[in-house]
Amino acid sequence: MGPTASFLNYRRFMTHYGQVCCYDEAGFLMQTPYQPVIKTQKEYFYNPGYPLRAYEFGTPPYMGQFEVPGLSVFHNDYMPYFLCCKFADFRCQMFYWRRPSSACQEYQPPATGQVSGAGVFNTIDNDKFIFNEPGVYNFLYIPKTTRSPEVRVQVRMERYPNRKVDFGLLGRYISQAELVQPTNATVITGVVLEASGSDRVYVMARKDTRRFRYRTDIIVGNILRYFDTIRLQRFNGVLVYVNNVERGQPEIYVVLEEAQIGIRVRESYALDIDRLPMYQESMGMLDVQISVPPQYGVRPDGDKTRETEQRQRYDLPRVSGLMRPFPEQTSAAIMQGLTLNDVNSETYRQQIINNYRIVGTGESGSEQNPIGTLAQGLPTDNMFTTSKDEDKQFDVFPEANLRSGPIYKMAPMYDSGPYRFDPQTGMDINQELNNCRGLQEDVSLNLQPFQSNANLMYGLQHCPDDSASIISDCGDSVPCLYSYALLQSKVLALEEQDAWNSFVTERMEAIRQYNSCGAINIEYPEYMMKTPALAPGYLQGDVARFGCYQTHWIKGDNEYKCGIVVDYNNPNSYRFEWNKGSQPWCRSRIKENYFKWITVIFSIVAIILAIMVVFLGCWCVKQRKIQEQRQYNYQTNAVNFQNSSQLQRLRLGYTNKGRVASIGSLDDAPQLTQRFPARATPTTLEPARYIP
Repeated sequence: MGPTASFLNYRRFMTHYGQVCCYDEAGFLMQTPYQPVIKTQKEYFYNPGYPLRAYEFGTPPYMGQFEVPGLSVFHNDYMPYFLCCKFADFRCQMFYWRRPSSACQEYQPPATGQVSGAGVFNTIDNDKFIFNEPGVYNFLYIPKTTRSPEVRVQVRMERYPNRKVDFGLLGRYISQAELVQPTNATVITGVVLEASGSDRVYVMARKDTRRFRYRTDIIVGNILRYFDTIRLQRFNGVLVYVNNVERGQPEIYVVLEEAQIGIRVRESYALDIDRLPMYQESMGMLDVQISVPPQYGVRPDGDKTRETEQRQRYDLPRVSGLMRPFPEQTSAAIMQGLTLNDVNSETYRQQIINNYRIVGTGESGSEQNPIGTLAQGLPTDNMFTTSKDEDKQFDVFPEANLRSGPIYKMAPMYDSGPYRFDPQTGMDINQELNNCRGLQEDVSLNLQPFQSNANLMYGLQHCPDDSASIISDCGDSVPCLYSYALLQSKVLALEEQDAWNSFVTERMEAIRQYNSCGAINIEYPEYMMKTPALAPGYLQGDVARFGCYQTHWIKGDNEYKCGIVVDYNNPNSYRFEWNKGSQPWCRSRIKENYFKWITVIFSIVAIILAIMVVFLGCWCVKQRKIQEQRQYNYQTNAVNFQNSSQLQRLRLGYTNKGRVASIGSLDDAPQLTQRFPARATPTTLEPARYIP
């Protein structure tokens, strides 16, 4: 009885930890009323989830009823489920009666955003752009309110080194300072986040030639943490999980528990570097995905038409940062894609720098940049170089230098002059690719020495390898074109394209609204189950069917369909509900066969009795008619006999004179018996034979 996938619908309450929501292999929610009641089968893996009372990893002060790490959740949640439902062959429904589940019907998708590769942004309110500029930025900032803590997330963007530099030329043609040459693309190399009262967590990519064993460093409270054996660790107000499927902890999940905000950090798209023969180690860049719950008023579809009104009415904080650079903007187009005009466009580029970059963290001269209007109230301290008061005692450790310095340390000569950062726009990338493709395809002969040398130097400095195949490989994918042209890597370009497409698809699936009828409001009797178990049974158009175990027959209405019910007098009023039906229930096959035999026997007996009743009725009618006929014949014969006797006497001349009754005669006494004519037979009531 295990679901294909279970997720914790995390909401921090004072009484319990949250609700476990389970989904089948097709991604559909398992409904609570459809759980089996008795005779739980091992192969019948239906589990609608249940609420957890205890905190899974404990909570301060780690001494209360639901606060002990591991033990509390085992005693209050895991053991009751297994003993009262999983291992119990009867009455699993009793477990859900005592611990009812919310069925996850009130789930609302969070607003998600992502930044990957060379500064390719897809914000939480569906703004899409490419932004490159070195420095430390406020990635997400949420001020503290009466119902939510303060949330601070910062990222560090550095210039990505030119991977075309041949280290074999060291000492002969290039110096030590020329080994790390910057490009005009910036990548994220570090993330730091914290909330009110929580530990500060740093996730950073390791430096070059140091990413063989560990590709990232995780620092919590100024102490370097390792997740080789314990992949999931809980600290003060923060939960850190390392998905170590690929070697070197390349994928890290960090959740701020009270704020309910989580991020996913991947190093080099969590690629398996061991399968890439041309790479000795990973690429040294991070992509970050962040999730903001709906309690902060950020809609996942990017609609901000009523945000100001709702912010004032419900006292919601203003969410801003690189993941939401324009919080006062009306709306963003969710269906609009990324174009070349959105690559380092000056319409928003300088606004982002002035509003969200920490002063003094960019190149030389960045201290003089003016502060934007949206920067009012945002933190101005660099979280990579500062520490919390309780963590300053650990600043003497090497981890302090590990988090404060850049991972791509370049010579001072690259911070000035012609080597300063020059953001590349979409038109620059398009023109550069066309020029490089022209140099590759149009081979010119008999050029002047100076012209030939100029073409060679331009190709070495600006053109990526095999420029002609970039357009054919990437097509109209702007993230792929930009990454391919500036990062000089086909692997990174294709991974960026896949990451962009998958995120857009998953976001559309996550925010899609479904018309749901909910669970069918029926009693779940014994031996009944939903068939098939792994199928949608609550959306519009779905048909939910119920069946019984092989030892039972289904009775009642076992098929329900979710449909729309419209009030035709008011077209704007409609709802979705199940069709009406009777309660389904199960009957044992043995009892069903017994009832069938009883029905057959009683039917045969009833038929025989009916035939006998008909026969008896007909026989009684016949006897009554015979009796009536006999009575009629007797009266007729008596009259005929009397008439014939009188006629005979008249013929003989004999007159019957009346006799005078004597004293005490009984002739006039009342007759209690029927008097029969003379010489008649009383038994047959037939007249006596006439004797002359």
